[in-house]
Formats: sequence, structure tokens, C-alpha cells
Amino acid sequence: MEKKKSKAGKILVTLLIILILLALAGAAAWWIMMTPGYITRGQAVSNYYSAISNEDKELYKNACYTKEWQEGYINGEAKIGIDAAIDVSFEFQSGASYGDVEVTALEKLDKEYAGKLKEAVRSLYGVNIPVSAVSKVNFTIKTNFDGAKENSGTLTRYTYQSGGKWYFLADPETLVLLDLEG
Repeated sequence: MEKKKSKAGKILVTLLIILILLALAGAAAWWIMMTPGYITRGQAVSNYYSAISNEDKELYKNACYTKEWQEGYINGEAKIGIDAAIDVSFEFQSGASYGDVEVTALEKLDKEYAGKLKEAVRSLYGVNIPVSAVSKVNFTIKTNFDGAKENSGTLTRYTYQSGGKWYFLADPETLVLLDLEG
């Protein structure tokens, strides 16, 4: 009788552990699929260039902006919203398509850059986003412009981490405030 109770208890505990693991896996899958951003810096860079190539606003938003930043984005100086700002980005890069992003080096910048980015977004857009890291990403990419295919050589761009996910830092105003690019 004691062995039956012990065996039933072990089965119940095992089933409970399996259900908890399945729930955690489901929550992780939901977080990955339903929130903007990416698990890796390379994925953020790749999806940014895919968004530019395909003029895909939603992919661009998800590659570059946290949900809070997307919802609160108003460019005070230009007096335009996020969709109009993305249209401007597409105008500057239309006609080119990009593919085969290959990350060659990753370097997390000093923690001070995370604070600077958070402050820059707050001062420019009035949006508070948590920023845990800013990273320099070196990569190569193949460009196709008017039928001419070229390898880029090594490019350097920046990504930021917010809420455990990585985003491509494409916003020119924040790049200037961070003194990363002019």
C-alpha cells in the first residue's frame, strides 16, 4: 500500500513538473513571437536590412523600437509620427536590397551608453524605455542596387538591449546624442 502511494506521488510530481515546464516554454514562445525585438544582435541587424529591402514598416518598427517607443514616438522637431519617420528612411534607401548579413564582431559598450540612450529617448521623444546595454556590431552584407551586386566590406552599426531583447539602433537623433555617429 505504501509503495502504491509513493509511486503515485512520484507520478504526480513528474506530471506537475512537466506541466510547469510546458507553461514556461509556452510563455517564452509567446514572449519571443509577440513582442518586438530579437534574441540576438545579429538577428536585429538582419531584420533591419530585410525591412529596408522590402519597405516593411512593421518589421522596421519591430527591429528598431520597443513597444513603448513605438507607441510614444513623436518626433518633436519634425513633428511627425513613427510611420512618417520610417517613410523618410525608406526614401533614403529605396532601390537597394540587402541580404546575407554575416556578423563578424560584437562588442558591448560601457554601461554609460545604456544610460545615455535611455536619457536620449526620454529627452527626444518623452518615452521611458529600459536599456540594459548598447553594443557595436561589425558585419558584412551583400547589396543589390540597380542589378549591381556588391559585398559591403565590414560595416559597423549599433544595437541596444531592452527587456531582454535586441534592437537595431537606427534613430539618427539618438545616435548623434550618443556621439556614436554624426
